[in-house]
This record gives sequence, structure tokens and C-alpha cells, in this order.
Amino acid sequence: MKRGKKWLILLLLFAAATRLPYIFPNTIPFSFDHGKDSIAVLHLIKTYSLKFIGPWTSIPGLFFGPGWYYLLAPAYIIANGHPLSGPILMLILGLIQIWLAYKYLGKEEAIIMATAPIWIILSTGAANPFPMTLITLLILILLKQIEKKRKISLKQIIYLGLLISLGFHFSSALAIFYVVIIPLILLIRKIKLGIKKITAGIVAFFVPFIPQLLFEVKNNFLQFKSLIAYFTEGESQNITPGKISVVNQSVLHELGLGILPEIGWLYYLATGLLITSLIYTLIKKKLWPFWLEIGILIIVPTIGFWFLHYNVWYVYGLLPIAVATAGYVLRSAPKLITIPYFVLLFIFPFYGLYQHYNVSVKTVKNGRSFLPIKMKVLEYVYQQAGNKPFSSYQYTPEIYDYDYQYLYFWQAFKGKPLPVEFSYKPGEISYVTEKTDLLKKFPKNNNEPEKIFLIIGKPENKYHYPLNEWLGNIKYKKIVNKKVFSEEVEVWEVKI
Repeated sequence: MKRGKKWLILLLLFAAATRLPYIFPNTIPFSFDHGKDSIAVLHLIKTYSLKFIGPWTSIPGLFFGPGWYYLLAPAYIIANGHPLSGPILMLILGLIQIWLAYKYLGKEEAIIMATAPIWIILSTGAANPFPMTLITLLILILLKQIEKKRKISLKQIIYLGLLISLGFHFSSALAIFYVVIIPLILLIRKIKLGIKKITAGIVAFFVPFIPQLLFEVKNNFLQFKSLIAYFTEGESQNITPGKISVVNQSVLHELGLGILPEIGWLYYLATGLLITSLIYTLIKKKLWPFWLEIGILIIVPTIGFWFLHYNVWYVYGLLPIAVATAGYVLRSAPKLITIPYFVLLFIFPFYGLYQHYNVSVKTVKNGRSFLPIKMKVLEYVYQQAGNKPFSSYQYTPEIYDYDYQYLYFWQAFKGKPLPVEFSYKPGEISYVTEKTDLLKKFPKNNNEPEKIFLIIGKPENKYHYPLNEWLGNIKYKKIVNKKVFSEEVEVWEVKI
């Protein structure tokens, strides 16, 4: 085996070894969006019902494409629906990105992806924007190849069209800028495009949109109308000097987490080394031809976010650009500078694990937003119910209890009985659109519940759905038993 291949395998093993402890044993967040996505995927694989749209976006009436659900589906099938399916899939995608970075960018980029803070976060959790880093990385690789040869092949333009369109399945807010950025780069670079290539790129772009177009036709162009309303009424986050400052600082901070260790003074030391490398590179090296692409890819979305709706996770897709920039700069600098930089990066994964097990683990095990305590709660409820029919009502500050809905279905598909009723309040199932179809997979339960359980998660602030108001929906006569699992979660058994 060649030395480079051995080195890559060791790096991948290191990345896996420093990420798995965040995932096992079940130490992952699992709340509102995680439950909702899991129910959608469960419905997909159990009822064979195709999905034409994905999760909702920040714009009312507008949805992502269904790519996230189809990406998750094989993992959920293999893991038999375990909530860890998503994080394990993201871990695998994270390792694939390290391999791609090593093969097509350089070993410096691969090391950064294996060690920097935000890459560890993105490969140990499961949320819809996370795969966008892979989309951007592949776009970046293609653009580098095109810049080097100063021409584009038919395959490359098809790949670009597909990737830009797939971006709307994971981060529409960023992908919309790629629709402008990629043609702009090709135009500035004077890349020749014939009718055949342009047609192929446009067709490739529209292929991943087919599910959404079918949804639009079926639903009287709901999303198109939502977009018209959004641009007609204007963005609620109007452009102001304050918003510009927030966006700029946020983009800079998130990109920094993609290439720097987040450890107090080590962060500033690494920043100093990186700036020194940049100054050295600018003085000693010829201007990097790829600076044009890097600048456009960063500047255009940042300015765009001044005017449009902005959330911090919109920046995740830009992380490979920061990595490629840092990799080039470090590769061009003397080893006297770069070796200490990478030493600092390698320290972070160990520091992060130390913090996780000595500081964060209590929060992870007892927090109402994490999986461990929810698994304990369900185990307790089934134990208390015994063989008697029971109902379960869940209070979550987000109102809708998608997380517990999924966990009950998951347990039922493994052989445990479904509650007679399980919801955020009696008589309500409409908010889980897939529930009716999933219930048909089980024998109809006409029993009256002999036990009633209330699963209560502590609200974080006064703006959350008030607990007293929720309890008014239950109309219980008395509390039979209380089980406190932590400061944030408890279970009541009540008589109605």
C-alpha cells in the first residue's frame, strides 16, 4: 500500500474515532425537526409513498426538495429505524468529504475537515442543511478543474446543473445564489459554451426539480404563490447597518469554525499562524488563479443575505470554500508555520471529547431535547403500563411532539404495543399528516385506555406554549404518580 493511501486511511480512522463517541450511546439531539423528518422517512419506507417535497423552509408555504428524505431512507432501512440512522449517515458523508478533499484538493484540506470544530458537529448530527457541504465541495472541485483547463466538458456542465439543483433539496437559501454565481464565473472566465452544453446544463438543472414541479401542479402552484407573496410583501429582516454587521460577523465566525480550533487562546494563535501564512503567500507566490472563484462564492451570498432572510445554518454550505482557501494558503507557507497550525487543529478533537464527557454529558443525558432521556421515558411508560392499554400525551415547548410520535411508532414496528392514543392533546392527529397511513399498518385498537401518561418537558422561556394551558387540554381528575427524570423532564400518571 502506498504511503499516501496509508496516511489517508489513518486520517479517516482518526476522524471516525473522534466522532463516534458523540453518537454512541444515543447521545444525539432528537427533538422537533428530527422527529418530523424521521416520521416522513418512516412513512416513505413503510407505505412506499413517494415524497414530492421535503421539510418546510423559513418562507411560509415554501418547501425544500425531498432529497433529504431519500438520502435518509437507506440508512433508516439498514438500521431498522433507529434514531441514530441520520447521524451515522452524516458521519459516513463526513468521511466521504475528507476523502474527496484529499483526492481533489490536497492533504491540508483533508486534515482541516477531519479536525476543525464545525466539521465534527456536522458529522455527528442530522439536520437538513448539513449535506449542503457535500454539494458545495463537489461544485468547488468541478470549478477548480474547469479553471485549470479553461474549458468545460459536457459531463462537467451536466454535473454542475444537477448539483446546483440538488442544493435546493438541502439549503434553498444558499442554492439560489449558485444559480447566479456559476454562470457568472463561467462568463468571467470566458468558458466557451455551445448550444448542446447549455441545453444539457439546463435539462440537468431541472431534473431534480421534477418532484417539486409535480407537487406544484397537484397543489395549484402553492410554492410559486408563496414566493410571489414573499417578494411582494418584502423581507421581514429589512436591510439595516445592524443586519449587515450581524450577517458579516456570523459568516466570518462560522467560516472560522470550519478551519480553526475553537479553544480560547489556541483559536487566536491558530488565527495568527493562518494570517501569517496568507501574508507570506501573497508576498512570495504568484496570485492564485482560483481567487476569483473563491471571492465570488463568498461575497455574493454574503451580500445577498444582507437583503434576504438570514439564518446561521445558511453559511454551512460555504464551509468547503473556507477549507479550500486555508488549504492553499497553508500549502504555500513554510512548514515552520504550518506544522504548529496543524498541531493545534489535532488538539481540538481531543479537547472536544474531554469537554463532552466532563462538561456536556450531563446535559446530553438529562436534557429534554436529547435522545437518551426520551428512551428512558418510553421504557418507563411501557413498564408502568404492563399489558394494559394506555394513552400518552406529550408536552413539548414547541407544541407539536413529533419526536415522541416517531419513537412510539418505532417501538411499535419493533413489536411493542401502540398507545390507544398518543398526541400532544386528546383527539388531535392532524398535525402529523403521515399518521393515518402509519396507523393502518397495525391492528385497530378499540380498547379504552386503563392508564394515562403525561410526558412533560420543561419550557425554556416564557414565549413557549404555557404548560398550564396544555394541562387544560387533558382535563385530568387527579395525579396518580409522578416520576422525575431530570430538571427538564418528568412523567405523570393521571386519572381522567
